[in-house]
Amino acid sequence: MQDRIQHVGSGLRDIDTDWARLTEKLVMKNIFNMKFLPFTACALAALAGISRSASAENVVLTVTGTIIPASCTPTLGNGGVIDYGYIKADTLSATAFTTLASKSIDFSIACSGPVKVAITAVNGRPGTLAGAAESGSQSAGTSPVALLGFATPAVVGLGLDGTKKIGGYAIRVSPSTFIADTNAVVNIGQNSIDDPATWNTSNVNLYNQAAPYRKISWAATSTTVPVSFTNLAGKLDVHAYINKTTDLDITHAFALDGMTTIEIIYL
Repeated sequence: MQDRIQHVGSGLRDIDTDWARLTEKLVMKNIFNMKFLPFTACALAALAGISRSASAENVVLTVTGTIIPASCTPTLGNGGVIDYGYIKADTLSATAFTTLASKSIDFSIACSGPVKVAITAVNGRPGTLAGAAESGSQSAGTSPVALLGFATPAVVGLGLDGTKKIGGYAIRVSPSTFIADTNAVVNIGQNSIDDPATWNTSNVNLYNQAAPYRKISWAATSTTVPVSFTNLAGKLDVHAYINKTTDLDITHAFALDGMTTIEIIYL
């Protein structure tokens, strides 16, 4: 009987031991589950975020503009036409460039209020200059002949007759002709697009063969600082030359076709 009781007791102890081991296993399993489940959720959330970022598409809208103190309108006399009329072929040289007469045209700027401005020229006939290679953003070259009192001014093309280059011309703001409101002003030029310290009185041609572009403005006498004005008036000078007739087809009539657009820049 005692042996049977001891056996039952031993069995109960074995059951207690097994239950303790089972409980330990269950607790450890829950501990691991508690550790791994939050990590798995975070990983899934991160992956979901990456997926959304990788597949996201967007477009950016920007709002830009420039506030100017006044608006200005440039005007050219004679409808903006420099007319050389009829030029007889037998007056042109077969072996040299023929220089035509210089001509002037009225130029004015009317603004809605006082403002500092400059002008720049845009060549409407790039690739047509005779006797010189074009360069720079204005597609200008160095003149093969003296024009406007300069030995080698910047020039642009007079268009094409088929594939033949007709000639070239220089254009400048005429000295001592400009009035800003009621005051005489001097012409000043700048070759750099971002250095206001380079204004000087020698750069009066509208074209430049090296700089990004040439800007022209106006200053009080003996200064090089652009002035504000409401109305400005003066003249532009144009001087053209014609290519050698050996490089032209003079068996038919053709027209000079130079074109310059003058743009306003607000300073």
